Amino acid sequence: MNTGRRRHPLEVQARTVGQNPETGEITQAWATIGIEWASIDGISGKEFNAAGAMQSVATHRVTIAHRDDLTTAHRFAYHGKKYDLKAILPNNTGNELVCMCEVGLIS
Repeated sequence: MNTGRRRHPLEVQARTVGQNPETGEITQAWATIGIEWASIDGISGKEFNAAGAMQSVATHRVTIAHRDDLTTAHRFAYHGKKYDLKAILPNNTGNELVCMCEVGLIS
């Protein structure tokens, strides 16, 4: 394990669902469930026209220490960017997770 590469503190976030007690409206938000030190490497990027506007999306490889609770329903947050998890792959030794993430088109 090369911890020197993992120099970016990411927030691991999970979607939470609540209800406004006054209006009864269902609300969704993201809550931070932990901090992980990670390496972040840009892999690719593209721009395209969707709904009459130019959009862009970038793919990143994010490497963190192994966690049993991480799924593609989570996301990472770092310096105002939100990293949507698309795939979570263990490395060969099982002590790290390599996460393929997209930045750009996130709801």
